[in-house]
Amino acid sequence: MQFSVLEKIVISVLSLATLSSFGYEVWKRLSIVLKGLGGFPLDRFAERLWRAFREVLIHERVIRDRLWPGLMHAFVFWGFIAFGIVTLDHFAIGFNRPLLSEVARHSYSFVVIPVAVFVLIGICSLSYRRFVIQPDALGKHSPTSGLVAVFIALLMLTYLYGEISPPAAIVKMNWWLHSLLILAFLILIPRSKHLHLVFAPFNIFFRPFDTPVHQAVSINLEAEEEELDAMLVDLTRLTKNQALDIFSCVECGRCTDACPVQRGGGVLNPKHHFILDLRQPLLDSGDVNVLDQINIEAGWECTTCQACTYACPVGNQVEKSDEIRRLQVMVEGQVPQEYQKLFMNLQETGNTEGAFSSSLADRLPKFTPDKEYVLWLGCFARYNMDPNYTKSVENYAKILDVAGVSYGVLEKEWCSGDPANRLGEKMTYQLLMEHNLEQLSSAKKVTTMCPHCAVNIGKEYRKYGDVPYEVEHHTQVISSLIEDGRLPLSGKTGESVTYHDPCNLSRIFEEVDAPRKVIKATAENFFELEESGKKTLCCGAGGGLWWKKEGTGRTHLVRAEQIMKSGAETVVTGCNFCYGMFNQGLGPMTPEGGDPVKVKDLAELVAENIDSPSNGATHSNVP
Repeated sequence: MQFSVLEKIVISVLSLATLSSFGYEVWKRLSIVLKGLGGFPLDRFAERLWRAFREVLIHERVIRDRLWPGLMHAFVFWGFIAFGIVTLDHFAIGFNRPLLSEVARHSYSFVVIPVAVFVLIGICSLSYRRFVIQPDALGKHSPTSGLVAVFIALLMLTYLYGEISPPAAIVKMNWWLHSLLILAFLILIPRSKHLHLVFAPFNIFFRPFDTPVHQAVSINLEAEEEELDAMLVDLTRLTKNQALDIFSCVECGRCTDACPVQRGGGVLNPKHHFILDLRQPLLDSGDVNVLDQINIEAGWECTTCQACTYACPVGNQVEKSDEIRRLQVMVEGQVPQEYQKLFMNLQETGNTEGAFSSSLADRLPKFTPDKEYVLWLGCFARYNMDPNYTKSVENYAKILDVAGVSYGVLEKEWCSGDPANRLGEKMTYQLLMEHNLEQLSSAKKVTTMCPHCAVNIGKEYRKYGDVPYEVEHHTQVISSLIEDGRLPLSGKTGESVTYHDPCNLSRIFEEVDAPRKVIKATAENFFELEESGKKTLCCGAGGGLWWKKEGTGRTHLVRAEQIMKSGAETVVTGCNFCYGMFNQGLGPMTPEGGDPVKVKDLAELVAENIDSPSNGATHSNVP
């Protein structure tokens, strides 16, 4: 097949015009991304490359949570990789300079022909799902999605037709049709959600390893007015990572499917409110100052559980309630009424309850620098926010005593700042953090039963500077003590036991194994809930919602209903807020005459099975 000079000119003009259009649209978006705050992280470079290989080339996350559609998407993606050399050779033929010899092209066809068939299977399956099954998470019909599906199917069919030696009169016509489809696809990609083909691999590579990655808001009250004004202006701006997220979104709706607020009937839809609603404002303004476009009601509903971020197959840090809340509190001065007293308590007394003393702290040993651990109580335990939970703290003290671990509580422990941090009151958060860092200056190790506190004093404080200690959640400490043989266990409970993973512990503190090791050592009949590990479902108390009245949805009941349906006699958790939520939610769900599901902290389960002379907390560390 030979091409005339005129045909070569047409090919050149069309290719140049198409590539120019493609490049312009990509650069238009990339130039906006580059205006974002901060930079792109390059730490742990080898890990980033390995992650990109797994998640881009292997499609690990795409397949993980939606096996069939994920596999179909992988077929299409792998097909385009296989077709890369074929496409280059195809256009080179148009200039009468093929890249592959006849032998090489024929040999490679044994790979590409089966791949083309799999691509057809994949794109037909995905089209059937979108246009026939129509899952809610995918949203409204997208004309571009239908057009792309047609383009991909025709590309495969024209390639396959070309491989069966069609009549000479049709060969060139088939070549031109195949070429025009490729060029049309290049025009369409940057103007649709299919731009993720370009940006998502980079987004996955640059994705931070920590979750969440909200920018630290450092407030210097002694700074000049201009500096403070600049700080407030920056609160409306996306970071580079966040802007890249928005243009990388594939609009699959997995974040919405995972959201406990959405599942409970609330307003929040992460796919739209935290991602897609910001895309057009970015393009219209040509800048990243769009955070004020986030739906305020949706922002206040978020539990900050990070389920949306964990579910995203293209590496988006989806949750942006921190951004809209800090704007509302620090710039607009709009604080929901139920949080006004909370903030006042934190500012005046250093704790959420406005308390001036703690009977629990008075009963526990005081920390001195010679002791191994600071036992960080947190407001929930320290100020008796659920009276039943006091027993759990005493059981943890018993465990430490039996194992011979020295510990003590801080006399001047203030709230870790989690509610202030998650609710946007960054000035109060900084005040609490500075006080606590001073109190912890002589600590080497800190242990706490509250994952929210563990995340803040262990991870969030590090965004503002170095900290002198390491933080271990009590599930980690107990697991280590059992593994080291320092906790003699008398046996295993015969109850049917399940475990609820707290969001802050599993997804943010990244601990899922330790509690399971402990439960398996202390319970005979342990089984997993439907959603467990990093795929856990939020109890509804995160993001400061413990102090908020329920809005339009019923977020706090979705997980409780799952536990009831599981048939468990006991649900164990490793978070005081989860403990409190289930104590409130499970009781009313118990059928008349039925036995209520028991709620236990992990420490309580272990303490019941310790082989020790005393069955109560000994507090042998008390001076």
